[in-house]
Formats: sequence, structure tokens, C-alpha cells
Amino acid sequence: MYKNIKFSLVCLLALLTTGVTGQKNVNSPFARYGLGNLEQQGPFRMRAMGGISSGIRDNLSLNFLTPASYSSIDTASFIFDFGIDYGLNQLKGDGLKHTSQDMTFSHLMMGFPIMKGWGVTAAILPYANGTYDIGFESEGDGVTGTIYEHHNGSGGYNRALLGTGFRPMPFMSVGVNGFFMFGEVTRINDFLFTDDNNHFNTRKQGSSALSGLGYEASVQFMISFQEGRFINAGITYTPAYDLKTSNDDLIIRYSNIQTTTMGFDTLSHATLSTTSRMPGSIRAGFSMGQTDKLTAGADLVYTRWSKATIPGSYGEFTDALSLHAGAEYIPDRYSNYSFFDRMEYRMGCRYGESYTLFGGEQVKEYGITFGTGIPMRRSRSRITLVVDLSTKGKGSGEIPKESRISVGASLNLYDYWFIKRQYD
Repeated sequence: MYKNIKFSLVCLLALLTTGVTGQKNVNSPFARYGLGNLEQQGPFRMRAMGGISSGIRDNLSLNFLTPASYSSIDTASFIFDFGIDYGLNQLKGDGLKHTSQDMTFSHLMMGFPIMKGWGVTAAILPYANGTYDIGFESEGDGVTGTIYEHHNGSGGYNRALLGTGFRPMPFMSVGVNGFFMFGEVTRINDFLFTDDNNHFNTRKQGSSALSGLGYEASVQFMISFQEGRFINAGITYTPAYDLKTSNDDLIIRYSNIQTTTMGFDTLSHATLSTTSRMPGSIRAGFSMGQTDKLTAGADLVYTRWSKATIPGSYGEFTDALSLHAGAEYIPDRYSNYSFFDRMEYRMGCRYGESYTLFGGEQVKEYGITFGTGIPMRRSRSRITLVVDLSTKGKGSGEIPKESRISVGASLNLYDYWFIKRQYD
């Protein structure tokens, strides 16, 4: 019966996915540049600890940011993890304030062992979103009058990955992810003459579809001490990779008559098939603590975005650095007396730099995170919650200030294969 309940939950969540995947409605002007806003990466357990992953190994959860960790999956076990994310965004700048919200699919993962010390994981997750809606007026000359500019974007890019991790020696594990990146972003720029219908308005519309393969490799080193104490260190390298790119650009003139938009003329329409170059990156970090009690760690991520070339995108790319730190505490994982003692408590912080210039500057982002893992009855499965509070930008000049509250929930199902239950 318990198995059937879990299967029903999985089916229900899979159906919910189809309803939330395309609902990225948060409005961010930073998404106009490059590929859009890069999503915070990692399962919710790691995100609640500030986004650390390099030194994390856990037999109860999956860490797709460090494929060497797959070797920690228990023999004869199966792990399924599904998450959704709710975000509330607030923009401030030039005395104005705008609020938007969204609910989106965060990740879908599953992992299982091949044999002891050798595991496999598959996942699908969003990589970047290009949603924004910006409008402003500028004064033209005496002939044209006021010009209203309206810029909006939609769509995003995703990754599907398949990876494996193997532990050739007690103190070392290696792993690799192969991934397929895909998706499309559409950007529309309208230039409207608001004072006079005798002028034709202009629309520039462009869409960019990307698809292609890449890989990343990692290694972890583990040192164990007495009483379950440990130190882990890891590094993950993602080499630069190419993506097939298809751009479609359209420029039209149109007029507004009694609030009705009427197409008038296609000035140009061009399609181009080319290649984009995605940047290489390196992630390194460590964790230390006591098994089933305490874990603390830190990560550094460096990405060479200055070497990227993405035809059809806006903005200038620049190298980006991010720092992550966090911890997890479990009072008593196996307590028979207190439910709260079995819960997992997490917190962390992060700092990041934008990968494109905005108003000629590199934007800084700061965030604090916290969350919890709630164990499910008679099971090693759990519900994972995360809250992420972040801010970036200045709120003055050409750079607005963006504050975001993100709340995520995931269902982590852990079960055993090939074990016949003696009772239900």
C-alpha cells in the first residue's frame, strides 16, 4: 500500500509539472541580456546551504552538480526527487516600484546504483529564463513627439543530463555528466509614436533557439576519522562547448488606428543557422563535519563568460565568480522520541557576479538561504523546503535594484529495489 501511495504522489506531481513549467512570469530587466537570468542551480538540500555541492556526498539525496557523488547511492536503492519553486520579485529604480511573481518547475531527478560504489543519475532542469517586460518614454523632436519603447521577452533554456559516478578507491570518487541543452527565447522591441497616428511604429522581433551537447567531469576526495567525522573535497570542470543556433529576425512597420494595431509592411525578415560557444567553468570546494549530525562547507565557481559567443543575444559578456557557504545540522536522525530531532536544519549565504554588463557595469548579487528536511513516517524519504532571499543591482542610474524571495519545495522519495516486503 505504501508503495502505491508513493507512486500516486509521483504521478500527481508529474501532472502538476505540465501546469507550472511554462509559467515563468517574473519580470526582470536583467533577463534581456545574454541567455537571460541564469537559474540558481542545485537540489534544494544544497541550495538551502548557500549552493555548496563540491564536498557533498549523501546516500539519501542526489547531487547533480558534482557527478562524482553518485557513487554514494546505496546498493539496491532508488531515489526520485521532484521540486517546484515560487518566486516573488520586486524592482526599484528612478522612484518606481514593480512587483511580479511566478511558480515554476525546478528539477526532476532520479538515481540508482549499478553496483556498490557505482551510481547513475538522470535529471532535467531549467538553465536560464528570458522573461522581461520593460517600457519607458523618451522625448523626440518637434515632428515625432513622444516615443514609447516597449521591450519584452519570453521563453528559456533547459538541460537534460545523464551521469555516472564511480568509487575506484576508498578515498576517491570520479564522475561525469553528459547533458543536452535546448530551448528558445523570443524578444520583441516596439517603438511607438504616441502623439501622432500619422507615423508608422516599428517592431523588431527576434527568436533564438539553441540545442547541443556538453559534458562535465568531477572528482571527490574523502577522508574519514573516528566517530563519523569526515572531510571531503571536490572539483568539477565543464569545458567550453558548442550549440547549434537558429535565429529568426523580423522587422515590421505598423500603425495604430483607434487602438487597433494594423500590420503595414515587412521591412526585413532573415533566418540564420550558426553556432554558439558556451563558456567553460570550474567549481571547487569542501565539506566537513560528522555523519548524520553536522555538515559545513564552501564552494567557489568561476565561469569564463568572456569567451562565450552567442549570436542574437544582447549585451557584453564578462567572466563571473560566485562564492557559496553553508551548513546543515541534525539533532538526532534516529530519534524515537522527537520528530523535530529527526528534522534537518540548513542555512547558508552566497555572492555572485553577473555574466553580462548592465549599464556598463558588472552587477553584484547577494543572497542568504535557509531550509529544512522533513522526514516521512516509516521511510527514508523526506520533504525538503528552501527559502532564498537575494538582492542585486543598485536602484540608481541605469541599474535597477531587484529583490527576490524564492520558496521551494521538493519531494525526495527513497525506496529499495528487489526487496520483498514481509508486511504492509
